Amino acid sequence: NRMEIVRLLEKAFIEIADLIRSKNSISLSSHTLSNNNSGDDVKELDILSNSILMNILMDCNLVRKIGSEEEDTLCDTKYKDAPYLICYDPLDGSSNIDVNITTGTIFCIYKYNDDGTITNGHNIVASGYCIYGGATQYLIAQDDKLKFYQLSPDSHRFELLNGNLRIKQKGSIYSINEANKKIWTDDRYEKLIEKCIDEKYTCRWVGCMAADGHRTVIKGGVFAYPGNKKDISGKIRLLYEGYPFAHIFHIGGGFCSNGDVNMLDIPFPQNIHQKIPIILGGNFEKGLFDNLTT
Repeated sequence: NRMEIVRLLEKAFIEIADLIRSKNSISLSSHTLSNNNSGDDVKELDILSNSILMNILMDCNLVRKIGSEEEDTLCDTKYKDAPYLICYDPLDGSSNIDVNITTGTIFCIYKYNDDGTITNGHNIVASGYCIYGGATQYLIAQDDKLKFYQLSPDSHRFELLNGNLRIKQKGSIYSINEANKKIWTDDRYEKLIEKCIDEKYTCRWVGCMAADGHRTVIKGGVFAYPGNKKDISGKIRLLYEGYPFAHIFHIGGGFCSNGDVNMLDIPFPQNIHQKIPIILGGNFEKGLFDNLTT
C-alpha cells in the first residue's frame, strides 16, 4: 500500500521539475526573510517545493506525520493511526538554483513500530531522491532493489531506466569539500584523500547531496562530509539526508557510516534537524577508510 505514497511523491517531483524549468532561476534563488532550523538560508524555491510536497502528502491516509527541512517539528496529518512517517529535504542544493546547476529532493519513508515509535534507520521501508538537472530522474530504494527512473517529456511520466542498480565495489572519484580540510576534526579524511589520489581518483563536488550522492551511486567512489570546527557534526541532516542515503547504499551493496558506526544503527533523533558526519561508498572505499587510524 505504500506505493500510493510513492505515486504521490512522483507527482510532487514532476510539479517541482516543472516549476524549475518554467520560472526565472534568479527569482527562485532569492532569499526569504528567514533561516530554517538547520541554519541554512531559505530560498523561494525551498518554500515552494516544501508547499508542493506538504500539500500532496497531507491528504494521504497512509501518512501519520511529515518531517521537512523547512518545518520546525514533525507535522501531524489527520490520520493518527496511519503506518508511515515521511521525511524529506524538499530542495537540496538550493545554493545552486541561480546558476542552474543540479538540485534535488531527498526522501525517506519510515514504518512505525507497534508502540508508535521509530527505533532507527532500520525502520525505513523506502528511500530515494529526485534530481532536477538536464533530465529529471529519480531513484528509489525499496524491496532490496534500487530502481532508477527518468521523466519522459512526452508522457510526463517516470519511465524505468534500470530495475536493479548496483553500487560499484570500487570507483574512481572522491567527493568532499576540501576547502574545510584545515578545520576537519577527524584527520582520517585527509589521509583518505591521499589514498584516493594514490589510487588515481579524481575529485568532483557539486555541493548538493542529491547530485553528489547520485554520482557516487552511478559511478562509484566515495562521498563524505566530515565534522569540522565550525560545524562539529558536519552539515548533513540525519533524518532526511543521512538515513535515506544510508538505506540507499545498504540496499545497493555499498556502505554508509558516520565515521564510527553504520548510520542505520544510529538512534532516531529527538531533534528532527540533527546533523551527523557522513561517509558513503563501495566496499573498496570502505576498506580504505577502515584501515586508517586517527
